Amino acid sequence: MNRMNRWIVRSAAALLWATTLVATVEPANAHVVFGNPLFSDSGVIDPITGALGVGTAFSTQQRQVASNAGWAAALNNATWGDSHNARFMYFNLAQPQTIDFTVTATANTNGASLLNPGYSLYSGSVPNVSHDGGNYPGQTPFATWSPFAGGVAGSDPASQKWGEFRSNADVTMRADDSGGNPIVGTMHYLGLSDSNPTGNTISGQYHLGPGLYTLVLGGANSQAAQDLLNAAIATNGAYCSATATTCTPNAEQTAYNNLRLGRNFDIQFNVSPVPIPAAAWLFGSGLTGVAVLMRRRKS
Repeated sequence: MNRMNRWIVRSAAALLWATTLVATVEPANAHVVFGNPLFSDSGVIDPITGALGVGTAFSTQQRQVASNAGWAAALNNATWGDSHNARFMYFNLAQPQTIDFTVTATANTNGASLLNPGYSLYSGSVPNVSHDGGNYPGQTPFATWSPFAGGVAGSDPASQKWGEFRSNADVTMRADDSGGNPIVGTMHYLGLSDSNPTGNTISGQYHLGPGLYTLVLGGANSQAAQDLLNAAIATNGAYCSATATTCTPNAEQTAYNNLRLGRNFDIQFNVSPVPIPAAAWLFGSGLTGVAVLMRRRKS
């Protein structure tokens, strides 16, 4: 997979103005759970944990994502995507850095095919422990067949959607604090993404300015995305997991559950200083040459 190299240097304050970062909420309702950071500069407070950063302690991680379709499904600007089917990871930079990562699918013991990965990069984050069903002002209602249809009622059926996640646009989601008060945040799509819809590995490299960033990864198989959407619609809004004790999945629910089987992957994440541009090196060489010439003249 081709590696990409772009400059993104922005003010952390300007990018994070709409994002509240720390939430204590009901774990049972959570699915945007960041877990350990990919990198968190040890010289500053980590905005997700509220504690001093841990540096590169978790730069290599083993993760899992539901389905082989979550990233591809979230490209659809009509239905959006279910964020249960994506993996949210974050990193925090205190100064300009080059980030470099590789995602590799690994074997699944559940019989699912290997992951075809796709990723998107955002500035800021949604609140930790956010959930698609959490209502916020201006939220577009969910379709009747969505697992979150009860979260928002009414509105134009043509605008109803599957979930909250977007692979190619800003993402707004809600969590609740320990007192049940809503915490709404938006992470801003940087236009940086890539996918490998038939292969099992993907890499990216970017030069980024200081700030908090979210890397979201999911399945990029377009046929799997269409199959998963069709299966969700076929449930007609009734969902029953394979491990449920209060219901037995019917054929439509079983098909949906099978398409959402977990896919394992490894991610290796590296951080290094941003290289000085070639022009700066040339400029420095020129100054050195002038200094040498002046010394020769004095001699």
